[in-house]
Amino acid sequence: MGITEFCAMLRDSGQFDDLEIRIVRSMLTLENRNKIKQNANDIADEAGFSVTNVYKYLIALQKKGLVESTEGKNKEFWLSRSSNPFPRVFSYVSKDYLRLKELFSKLENEYNEMLKLKGRAIWLGDKLYQEYKEGFAEKAAFVLDSSNEEVLISAPKFFTDIVLLEAIKRAIERGIKIKIISSEIHPDNLNSLKKLGIEMRLGRMFPYLVLADGKHGLTADENEKGIWFLNCQTDFQEKFDQFWERAHAI
Repeated sequence: MGITEFCAMLRDSGQFDDLEIRIVRSMLTLENRNKIKQNANDIADEAGFSVTNVYKYLIALQKKGLVESTEGKNKEFWLSRSSNPFPRVFSYVSKDYLRLKELFSKLENEYNEMLKLKGRAIWLGDKLYQEYKEGFAEKAAFVLDSSNEEVLISAPKFFTDIVLLEAIKRAIERGIKIKIISSEIHPDNLNSLKKLGIEMRLGRMFPYLVLADGKHGLTADENEKGIWFLNCQTDFQEKFDQFWERAHAI
């Protein structure tokens, strides 16, 4: 893997801003020239911005553990070799996750209390029937969260999107019955799903479907485009039952 790919991963992590990444890129470039200890001027020349800014972002990177330095007036900097810094960076992410988890739990409770969501009407009882071109995971998660009794799912293979997996978990915890028709289910997933009480059969149904309580759901094609509907009577329940009977029990 090269410097460009490594810096792209730093960006994807969401833990480093663009200027911090430019500093890391510059230091890696200087490393490739066998210059392990680097002064701020060298890094500034390579990064293309002022020494003052270089110091600012070097300090930020040192707090995150990627950079080490000498003490004193004429500091030299180098990429950390004392230990790999990324497990620590991830621990900071985990710490923030735990904080956010507690916060969102409180938000959930307060929202339920303020809006009295028990016995709610989906979409205030209004009908919705429209085409969509993106946002499949978010819409499917909404349908799962809206379910009161049963969710029917057909998909080419079982979901890996965390948004959908968490929505399925919440539905199960509420006692929702879930049936899945899929043409591909990994054995590891199969065992886990069975333990959760999800009914599964091997088969193929098109269009792909997420249907809650027979009247809320969405269809999807191979490009995750389809129809999104709420409070609508359709024949999708009947179609699913027909494919379910023809699918192979696992």
